[in-house]
Amino acid sequence: MKIKSVFVIIFFLVFSFFSCATTEKVQSQEQPETQAEPEVKPLELKKKKSVADEIIVRDIYSNDEYPLSRIVNHGIVFIELSASWCKACPEMKATTTKLLGYFEGKVSFVRLYQLSDIQEDKEYRDVIPEMAVVSSPDALALEKTEAMPRVVVLSDSASEISADITGVYPILYYYGLLSDL
Repeated sequence: MKIKSVFVIIFFLVFSFFSCATTEKVQSQEQPETQAEPEVKPLELKKKKSVADEIIVRDIYSNDEYPLSRIVNHGIVFIELSASWCKACPEMKATTTKLLGYFEGKVSFVRLYQLSDIQEDKEYRDVIPEMAVVSSPDALALEKTEAMPRVVVLSDSASEISADITGVYPILYYYGLLSDL
């Protein structure tokens, strides 16, 4: 019987201890309504600079310089680099024009020339914007391209390079590339 009494006493002590601790915890969670809440300031997020922001182009008609992001719809960007001395470039221009028909409104198309080789292509100028490349990120070095034609595709939001292709490939290659994005 003594063991039972000791057990009951211990039980009541433990029960009393936990019930008091719980009561204090509940009371401490209740705060007076007069206490002012700390002022929360909105976070200022810096917009990540996209690749299109880092490519500086010159309008071949007005000579104005600005980032490529100014003329592209912040989606997928298809950049075709062309040159007057490139024998395969006319074929690439025709391919790019066909792709524009398939992806109009979903992909921004632009044709870039090097500053030393600006040409006005009257056949395509109303279809695809034509610019001269002034500068670009070192990873691209668009202004120093020697192998033509070259196609660079920027991912959705023009934030990163999805493809960098030199040469002419069948239209289905480019179609598949753009469809996957």
